[in-house]
Amino acid sequence: MNSNSLQFHESSKVVYDSKTYYFCSQECFNHLVKHFQEVAFTTDAYSGDTIYKADALIGLTERGKPAIVYFENSGNFNNYYAKKRKSNKVSYK
Repeated sequence: MNSNSLQFHESSKVVYDSKTYYFCSQECFNHLVKHFQEVAFTTDAYSGDTIYKADALIGLTERGKPAIVYFENSGNFNNYYAKKRKSNKVSYK
């Protein structure tokens, strides 16, 4: 969550400020507590709205790459990838 990249590791579930977060270490949890406003919120990749990371759906910016993006709901998730697929299509004339 802190680095905004997909990482495979064991994590612990913690409720903080009425939201559920998953942390790989006590250090990461402490980072959230100390820098809550900077790390607990993010921008929805489709709508541009500010959202809690704890409530967000997570997607990849690019298949096979670890960078992640966040979405407020499944509609924004689906619209983001539909737009991305459409913009990646090449037109031959």
